[in-house]
Amino acid sequence: MLKKLFKESLIYGLSRYLAKFIGVFLLPLYTAVLQPSDYGILDLLGTISLVSMFLIVSGTDAAFAFYYFRKEFEAERKIIVSTAMWIRLIFSSSVFIITLAGSALISHILFGTDHRLFVIITGMTVAFNSIFFFLLELLRFEFRPWLYTTAASTSVLLSISLTVYFVLIARQGVFGAIIANCISFFIVSIVSIVYVFRKYGLGLSKRWFKDIVKYGYPLIATGIAVWILTSTDRYMLAHFSDLTAVGLYAVGAKVAAIMGMLTGAFQMAWGPFSMEIQNESNAKRIYSGVFFLFSFAALFGIFYISMFSIDVLRVLTNPAYYSARIVVPFLCLSTVMSSAYFLAVLGMNLTKKLEHTIWITASAAAFNIILSYILTPRIGAIGASFSIMMANFLIVILTFKTSQKYYYIKYDYFKVITLAVPAFIIIALTYLYNFRLIPRIILAFLYSLFALIFVFRSYRHTDEYKRAVEKISAFREKLFPQASSNKV
Repeated sequence: MLKKLFKESLIYGLSRYLAKFIGVFLLPLYTAVLQPSDYGILDLLGTISLVSMFLIVSGTDAAFAFYYFRKEFEAERKIIVSTAMWIRLIFSSSVFIITLAGSALISHILFGTDHRLFVIITGMTVAFNSIFFFLLELLRFEFRPWLYTTAASTSVLLSISLTVYFVLIARQGVFGAIIANCISFFIVSIVSIVYVFRKYGLGLSKRWFKDIVKYGYPLIATGIAVWILTSTDRYMLAHFSDLTAVGLYAVGAKVAAIMGMLTGAFQMAWGPFSMEIQNESNAKRIYSGVFFLFSFAALFGIFYISMFSIDVLRVLTNPAYYSARIVVPFLCLSTVMSSAYFLAVLGMNLTKKLEHTIWITASAAAFNIILSYILTPRIGAIGASFSIMMANFLIVILTFKTSQKYYYIKYDYFKVITLAVPAFIIIALTYLYNFRLIPRIILAFLYSLFALIFVFRSYRHTDEYKRAVEKISAFREKLFPQASSNKV
């Protein structure tokens, strides 16, 4: 089972890796054309995308996953899929109309000036993107990771190609960046509609429409709370500073988003996997094992990206953007917490207790607003990034605690804490004293050695370790049969 999860995480990660790699590769070209204030505009437009997507999805993705994998509804799977697609089309159209009608007000709130065209194009892009995202969800549920990767990678390459033309060649700036995304998602959304309706038909069931929306509607408030949670940092920076500060913050977030190549790939595979094995006799043991593996890999990602963020910025940007490094560790950890949420919410998902996500997310959003309001005016981007990190940490803790009441799983928190504490201390000292490259390499090596020895000592007596040793030995015997016979 874990082998399957790892394999699918790796495959799903290919498309995300491609997107991140190309995005990072083009960063020096973008920073040569766009000013930090331009990045600030694009980043604030991203907050529109986020809230629009939450309103469009409205929890129907969770409902779709739940009913798709229920064995008693297997015979009705086609009508479930087609109805879910109709819901996505109706909701995306409705949200775009709302965005269009309120574009002037939204532009005034975000920028204090008239950028209605940017807002309208962004609204269209989100509508198209939500339709394409439905296709990606469906491909995951169908357990077709290679087709998923092909579709996602094609979308990324199309978007990047158009962005290169409009931004770097045609020199259209912010307008070029957003129109490129709009065109690319329009194309892939058409492909998505054709794929779904040709394979599953055009059926629309009133019963399934009602059931899917009813299951997901408690998550609408949760989605809005998540938007507040994840957008407060940008708004606070824009309010207490300027668009340049937001742009630098966005570049730091782009470096931290490399973490998403790992956690995002896992997240894509985890949803269908966790639902598929829920009736297995050893499901809880698998869930616990996945929690530790995720934590171990995530800590390594946070550690290395944080330790060498300044080197990434030096290679990919110019000195005007170097100060973005200060937010990277906080945003890396925030990214991990966002993905860890999908582990934490497992118990509520399996027991259909998702109504708790409303008060949990709302509490974290309120906490983020208060903390960001206090810290951002005083320490700027550091305060904004620290606030979102702590808010995401709070939401994971509350979600874990609530889920455990309904579906208890024995997690080994102590081992995770033992690995995390020295990593965070080393990162803090590195940033505080601005260590040069060689000392950072030495510290990274020492921490890696400590972590690997700790994991080895913790798991060398477990059944999983023994099975791994047996497989390695069998593989070695296949490669070197002569050495094995001589040894005997």
